[in-house]
Amino acid sequence: MQSAGDVGYEHAQIGEEYWAGLPLTWNTTAEDVEITKAEFSEVPKGLKVIEYRALNGNQTDGNILFARTDGKGGMPDLFKARNYAGHPVKVKAKSGSDIYYVARVKVTGPPQGALKGCRFWYRQGSQQYQQQLDCSTIVRLGPPIKYEN
Repeated sequence: MQSAGDVGYEHAQIGEEYWAGLPLTWNTTAEDVEITKAEFSEVPKGLKVIEYRALNGNQTDGNILFARTDGKGGMPDLFKARNYAGHPVKVKAKSGSDIYYVARVKVTGPPQGALKGCRFWYRQGSQQYQQQLDCSTIVRLGPPIKYEN
C-alpha cells in the first residue's frame, strides 16, 4: 500500500458534507491480498464521519481526493456508484487496485485538526493484517465556491 501526502480544502461550510479519499492501495507482494476495511484513524473535533465507501475509480472518473457530496463542481455523483464496502476487495499481486475508499464527512463546527492516519485491514491467505499509513486531509472553513449550473 502507498501513503499519501497532505490533501486540503479551504472552502468548507458548517453543515455541509464532503467526500474525503483515502490513499490508493497497492500490493507489492507476490500473493494476492483482500482488503476488508479502511478508515481514518483520527477524526478531529468539528468533523464527523458519516460512512465509508469503496468505489471503482473506473466508474467515478478516477479516485476522489476531496469533493462535495452534492455533485457540484463537475464531480460525479458518488451516491450512484456501486459501493464495494463490506465485501473483500481483491488486490492482485504486484499491482494496484481500481477500488479506492472514501469517507463521507460532515462539517459540524470549525475543524480542530486534520483527518489523519489511514488504517487498512486486509488478509493474505489465512493471515489477517492491519496497516497504518501516514495521510492527512486538511479541512478549513472559508468562503464557499460559487458554481454555475
